[in-house]
Amino acid sequence: MVDARPATLDVTVVLPAYNEAGHVVSEVDRITAALKATDYSFEILVVDDGSTDGTGDRVEGLPFVRLLRFPTNRGSGTARRIGTMEAYGRYVVWTDADMTYPNERIPELVDHLVAGKAHQVVGARTSEEGTMKALRVPAKWAIRRLAEYLSNSRIPDLNSGLRAFSKEHALPYLGLLPAGFSCVTTITMAFLANGLLVDYIPISYAERQGRSH
Repeated sequence: MVDARPATLDVTVVLPAYNEAGHVVSEVDRITAALKATDYSFEILVVDDGSTDGTGDRVEGLPFVRLLRFPTNRGSGTARRIGTMEAYGRYVVWTDADMTYPNERIPELVDHLVAGKAHQVVGARTSEEGTMKALRVPAKWAIRRLAEYLSNSRIPDLNSGLRAFSKEHALPYLGLLPAGFSCVTTITMAFLANGLLVDYIPISYAERQGRSH
């Protein structure tokens, strides 16, 4: 249940989780350790997206964790959109709970925002470790080149799931987000189309833990 406490934190990490019980605690621990080493106040908003394996139960009551449960699976985009709307932090980080992203580097992305270097910072993956790689790589390349043409911008990684932005700048575009994974593409293009600066930090990308959704 989401309470009515006002937004007073520096950072909210929105962590959608769908049947990630096997490793969600490890992911939360990794994010917590990284942010505790900074001066930022923070929360990890775990959005249990209709899991049937007890994902939410694994993290409920953990320090720095706030849990939002969906009774049915509503999609990654919906989880990110509602998580951002419910965030208490001035800065919002999106990432995944499947151990693929180097979430220990989240403070680096937030530092980039705080320094005023960009309105959105994206962790640009230097490799592709997803399923159906032979099909995904050329398709992503074609879509990315089209997006670069339309936005007249260089976009090293259009659909990375690791990114940070200020809640204030994102709010006008949350209604545009689709329910699925393409929400990350949409938020990138929304910022670029409206003259906001998107910057990129190269990151590694690991093999996911658990079953791909």
